[in-house]
Amino acid sequence: MGAYGVQRGKVPMLRILVDTCVWLDLVKDYRNLPLISAIEYIVRQAGDELIVPQVVLDEFERNKERVAADAKRSLHSHFSLVCEAAKRFGDARDYSGTKRG
Repeated sequence: MGAYGVQRGKVPMLRILVDTCVWLDLVKDYRNLPLISAIEYIVRQAGDELIVPQVVLDEFERNKERVAADAKRSLHSHFSLVCEAAKRFGDARDYSGTKRG
């Protein structure tokens, strides 16, 4: 096989290397959860390898707090827009289900 796999019986084993910036982009958006789950499944079930060099682990560790804070701000902004739209276009009920004055 080439640089991306080695022979495993008749099925080539896949080796995946993902750079830090890709990991950070994946975890910053909850909509990427299915992709992350698929990667996890491939590694666990198919016996393929996820190659993570120490430099990637170090960079991820160094940047994860910033990315989490950015994601939180983005999600907060999104929810604020949703709440504003609900107030503007929704019925006269607040979030507790009671009628507003």
